[in-house]
Amino acid sequence: MLEIKNVSLKHKDKELLKDISLSLQAGKIYGLLGPNGAGKTTLFKSILNITKYTGSITCDGKEIDLKNVGSLIEYPAFYENLTIEENLKLHAQYLKIEKVDICKSLNQVDLWKYKDKKISQLSLGMKQRLGIARAFLNNGKYLLLDEPTNGLDPIGIKDFRLLLKNELSTKHNIIIISSHNLNEIVAIVDVLIFIKDGKIIEFTDNKYNDEKELEQLYEKLMGDDKEKYDD
Repeated sequence: MLEIKNVSLKHKDKELLKDISLSLQAGKIYGLLGPNGAGKTTLFKSILNITKYTGSITCDGKEIDLKNVGSLIEYPAFYENLTIEENLKLHAQYLKIEKVDICKSLNQVDLWKYKDKKISQLSLGMKQRLGIARAFLNNGKYLLLDEPTNGLDPIGIKDFRLLLKNELSTKHNIIIISSHNLNEIVAIVDVLIFIKDGKIIEFTDNKYNDEKELEQLYEKLMGDDKEKYDD
């Protein structure tokens, strides 16, 4: 269980997160939806202990061990003059992952055949796929994916959805996806979390059959902010 209790974060005079409390269960995929500046990425960074917040965030009652967390936050950054494989090896060393299957990680996103390409030679879509592979490298119990389909073409989005649902989602892990693509959220997640102005305003099972139903709920909850999505 990922337990977020009374988490708040203030930067200068602005409250970015306001007394957020969530209990997330293993075996489910959660979708985090909200307008531009709502606090989605800030919440992810707080879980990763990148930001200074008040309150507590624990995993199974203990302090978060980042070895158990895979993440893709904003656009992924890599060492441009190193190859795809070299970047993943460095990341594994940084996380002190002793047993890592780079071939499997790259095959999952169809990049193994490009393993010797330098990052500077990759397209935006390829970098995004590499970011996804890096997030899954440690087979983490917790996966935080911030706009994971950015830069992917329709086939890449479909492949990612199948990868997530068929291989990466298990009864033992928790996956949280931040996205503005309502159609993808409907197709992937089990639970919807709506955030606005740094506050959780709705937490509900995903019972929606199509994007139109979800759009209607989003419009109802977000009001004037309905047209603003990703932060």
